[in-house]
Amino acid sequence: MATGLEQKTVVITGASSGIGRAAALDFARRGANLVLAARRQELLDEVATACRALGVDCRTVVTDVTLRSDCQHLIDVAGHVDVLVNNAGFAIFDPFESAKADDLEAMMQTNYFGAVWCAQAVLPQMLARGSGTIVNVTSIAGIMGYARMGGYCATKFAMIGFSETLRDEVLGRGVRVAMVCPGTVETQFFVKAERGKMPGASRLILAIKPETVARAIVRAAQDGKYRRILPVGAALFMKLKEAFPRLAHMLMRRVSAVLEKH
Repeated sequence: MATGLEQKTVVITGASSGIGRAAALDFARRGANLVLAARRQELLDEVATACRALGVDCRTVVTDVTLRSDCQHLIDVAGHVDVLVNNAGFAIFDPFESAKADDLEAMMQTNYFGAVWCAQAVLPQMLARGSGTIVNVTSIAGIMGYARMGGYCATKFAMIGFSETLRDEVLGRGVRVAMVCPGTVETQFFVKAERGKMPGASRLILAIKPETVARAIVRAAQDGKYRRILPVGAALFMKLKEAFPRLAHMLMRRVSAVLEKH
């Protein structure tokens, strides 16, 4: 069955593991050709081999998205880009009062500016031909701030603001900007970030598999829908937060206090 992605070129950052790896394989199953970017060549090669086994072309480009020159090089190597998936990112959870300046800057450089530099590099060609989709993998942490996650939340709030702005700027010009906003995902990302530092109530939302997020990314590439929040429990709570922000934060604090006490 046709997916609309056959022979399209999809660039994915942070493609060496987790959500990026799962997305690469999902796009490959649907016939898309891939350009995979991350800092670790060995892991990129493993993902590329698995994608090629599904019958598609797959190239790798070692990329540090904090460097504008690397982001431009990635797009130059890719050539014609139909879909850009800005997925690279990491988190360190700490109370703001004890957060390290280097950690705060590094998260912003990777999570936010990495997406900005890649989007700026690819946007001219998409606007010139009047087609293309940019999918930004954000987070529910960009919709609601959480205690002990301030540095990470700031990067995701910035990314959502950037995504909304870019979407408005390119509306009607053939380019689509979509967001995928997952909660906790079963990857090393949250192990490294120390999920135990998250508010207790936030941990009630069960972690989802990276393949679930990958499917949402692929659908976003296909339809350009403004925003997808997953899982359902997170989507419902984000609706509450947007409608009644003080109530949502009060519930988060009170439930977290009870859970963390016990």
